[in-house]
Order: sequence, then structure tokens, then C-alpha cells
Amino acid sequence: DTSFCSNTTLSLSASGAATYSWTPATAVSNPAIANPVYTSSSSQTLTVTGTNAAGCSSSNTFLVTVKPLPTVRSIADTTICSTGSVTLTTTGAQTYSWSPGTNLSNPNIASPVFSGNAGNTYTVTGTAANGCSNTDIVNIFTRTPGSFNAPLNAAVCIGSSVMLNGNNGNAVNYAWSPAAGLSNPAIANPVATPTTVGNSSYNLMVSEPICNSNANFVVNVMVHALPNIDASRSNDLDCNIRTSTLKATGGVSYVWAPATTLSNATIASPVASPSADTRYTVTGTDINGCKNKDSVIVLVKAEEGRYDIPNSFTPNGDGKNDCFGVRHWGASSSFRLLIFDRWGAKVFESTKVSDCWDGRYNGQPAIAGAYVYYITSRNVCSETTKKGNVLLIR
Repeated sequence: DTSFCSNTTLSLSASGAATYSWTPATAVSNPAIANPVYTSSSSQTLTVTGTNAAGCSSSNTFLVTVKPLPTVRSIADTTICSTGSVTLTTTGAQTYSWSPGTNLSNPNIASPVFSGNAGNTYTVTGTAANGCSNTDIVNIFTRTPGSFNAPLNAAVCIGSSVMLNGNNGNAVNYAWSPAAGLSNPAIANPVATPTTVGNSSYNLMVSEPICNSNANFVVNVMVHALPNIDASRSNDLDCNIRTSTLKATGGVSYVWAPATTLSNATIASPVASPSADTRYTVTGTDINGCKNKDSVIVLVKAEEGRYDIPNSFTPNGDGKNDCFGVRHWGASSSFRLLIFDRWGAKVFESTKVSDCWDGRYNGQPAIAGAYVYYITSRNVCSETTKKGNVLLIR
């Protein structure tokens, strides 16, 4: 009979014959050779039959025992303080051997004590009473006692947020207070959004439980007010004044928009020359980097005169619509109103905006019907011409 451990192989051997036959055939690598390998995972009784050249046979029967491996179990992977120690408690075998033996109290016992400032990976080999061995692996990590540094103070503009930098070496636990206004009071770098101008203080407690290290700090956040940015203009635009000087105060640098009709969009007082009413918005930045906005509208007055010309009138002396003329007109340097009858005869002419035709021609009432008017007017910007028909009704 023979035996072997389940994590090894057993080579069988037979001699004295010309041919061989092993049974059961499924228990060996090749049942027709003298030296097969035992392949079964369980114990079995084998029979080998040898036959010589003359055809005579002989058999031998024996038991093959597969010995089980011990179940070797040590502690789980562990992190300890570099100034501490841990016992590597191990079970499942009769004798033990640890490798490497560095920083272990005894590498040939079941539960040696590890102590050292550098971790390692240890393999323990346990051997059972049946002579079979098995292994387990333990990773030991070490952590140095915490040496914490005070976080830096911070500054922010009211209405904005700032990240607090509490990162601190081996610290694994963070606790910020007060928690109000913090994105997460239990992380190293929460985002703070203060709501009042002035100094806001946050307490930070950092701790490292493996070495039982902790420290407390105060982080001050200076919250700056936004600058009071004021935007103004020197004037609106008309026919005579084609530009307006903008002015911004309250900051140290400025950006105006839209920039296309400005002489320089990044100075306090650019010159604006829009062709239509335009709102200019300025973003001002103060010495603290805080920003605010204001805006101003530059109006562009119409260059052509306003007018109101009726299309009919009734000169019957009732005081209502008795006279034809321009009722409203803008400022002008020259004005002329001409009225013609259907045959081209001029029946009225005036160079005063306030004048009107009373429906008479050569001192007599003109006949009812359509008449043609022609108006020219000039101001400092341009000349305007209007032509149309007016109906005289009697």
C-alpha cells in the first residue's frame, strides 16, 4: 500500500513483465504502461496485471490513499500603527513555518507577533499530522502616527463658493463645523458658500484612528462684498452729437459689452457710437477680484423730422378741419410747402411750418377736389421730401 498528499503527484511503478494492465483504468494516466501517474482525487484499490513474452500473467493489488491537506487560516490583512504590534493568530495545522521571518517574534510557531515600522507580505506554511502541508498569506500594512498641518485660510466674494483645503497626511476622518453652507462636512475639501460679508470661521477636526492621532484647526474665510459698479453716459445721440462717452466707477478694471460700437471695451470711459438705441453693460472688478455689473442706455434720436399731414380738409368755417397744413414737424433749418391743383397751377406756398391753406385761391374759394402737396424740409442731418394728395371737401 502507498499514500500521498493531495497537492502532490504519485508515480506508480511495475516491473518483471512485458506488458501491463492497470485497473481501474480511470485512476491512472495510462493503464497500459509500467509507470503511469495516479490521477484520481480519492483513495482507491489498484490492481496491476503483468504478462510475459510466453503469455503468462500475474497480478498485484494494493491501496492508494490520498491524504487531505490541512486548512491553514491566519488573520485577515491588517493595518497597524508603526509603533504597535499584532499577533498573527493561525490555526489548522500541527507545525508552522513563516516566511520571511523579518519582524516576527518567532517564525516557527502558529501565532507569532509582528512589530515593525514597515509592513510586509507573509506566507505561513502549516503541516498536519499526516505530513501534508498548506499555506495562507497575510498582508501587514503600517501607518505612521499623524503629523497634521494647519490648513490655509481662504477668501471669496459674497455669492460665490470656495474650496477649503483640509488635506492632511494620513488623516482619514474629517469633521468640519458649522456644517451650514458646506457641500459635505465629512470630507477633506468641502466647498463653502458663505452668506454674510466678513470673516467666516470653520472648525476642522482631523483624526487617524489606527495610531489614535487627532488635531483641531480653525480655517478663516474672508468674504468680500461685491463692488458698487456704476455706469453712466455723457449724453444721448442726435443729428448734431454722434458720440457719447460712457463712464464706469467702483472697480479697478472693466469690460463693456457689446464692444462693437465702443472705442475700447476694456477701459473705464470708452466712447460709444451706436446707430440705434443700445444698452451697454459693464462688468467691474475690484482689488479683491470680486465682480459686479451695471448698465446704461444710449438713445439715438431719429434724424428725420416727425410729421402729421392730413389727407383731406373741409374749409366751411365751422372751426373744424378748415385749414390744410403740417400739424407736427421736427426741428428744421428750412421748410417749404407747395400745393397745386389738378392742372399744375400753384394755389398755395409757405416757408413756415405753422402756415396752412384755407382752401382759397386768388381770394376765392377753390373748387372741391384733389390737390397735390409737395413738402421739403432740411435739418442738420439730412433733407426730407414729402409728396402726396389732399382732398378739398365742400
